[in-house]
Amino acid sequence: MCAADIIIVEKSEAALKHAMELGGDHGVLIDGNEIEKVQELTKGKGSEAVIDFVGEKGSTAMGIQMTSNGGFYYIVGYGEEIKSLAVDLIISEKTIVGNLVGTWSELYELMELADRGKVKLSMQEYKLDDANKALHDLNDGKVKGRAVLVP
Repeated sequence: MCAADIIIVEKSEAALKHAMELGGDHGVLIDGNEIEKVQELTKGKGSEAVIDFVGEKGSTAMGIQMTSNGGFYYIVGYGEEIKSLAVDLIISEKTIVGNLVGTWSELYELMELADRGKVKLSMQEYKLDDANKALHDLNDGKVKGRAVLVP
């Protein structure tokens, strides 16, 4: 894993604050000017890599617009259809990558870093029997980080 400036884009102040506590360099609140703010933070280039963990209405188009020419847009979240004109992707040389968790080597490296305390994890555990509550809490924005089901 390499060092980079991390720009976090969130729709709520609480989620943005929490994400920044986990190690963001810059925070952008979704307010209708978020694309311009990311452009400003990247000196007009856009982000070399955008990782969309949400995949909900509007996040896909926004993420692709925030991606620099020649950059990579990674979609991890489920939900929204990806719509983009092929000519726009060709001219800008942007790459869209669907990704579940990263490569196996990246996942292994991440587990090693977490084991050594080098990565801050943010999760809320739910018993398997409480899976419906976990889904409701996720939908209601009550979960900070990730919801994890445990037996």
